[in-house]
Amino acid sequence: MKIVKKHRWRKATDINREYAFFELIDGETPIFDIGFTDEGVLEVSFNPNIDGMVIAWDQLLLMLNEGKSLAEGDR
Repeated sequence: MKIVKKHRWRKATDINREYAFFELIDGETPIFDIGFTDEGVLEVSFNPNIDGMVIAWDQLLLMLNEGKSLAEGDR
């Protein structure tokens, strides 16, 4: 079981997307991506390599809100 301790954000782009997305990184492990679709829907995509990772509910909400703020600021 791995617990998220320190995290950082990395901006990423995809040539097929209108808006950038942001990756939440713990160490060198991507946890999830968050960003707006071309239709303006906020979506979160969890990395399949985080099997066994534990994130406290309050911490998850904080990270989701951070990512949402980054994505909104980049629209």
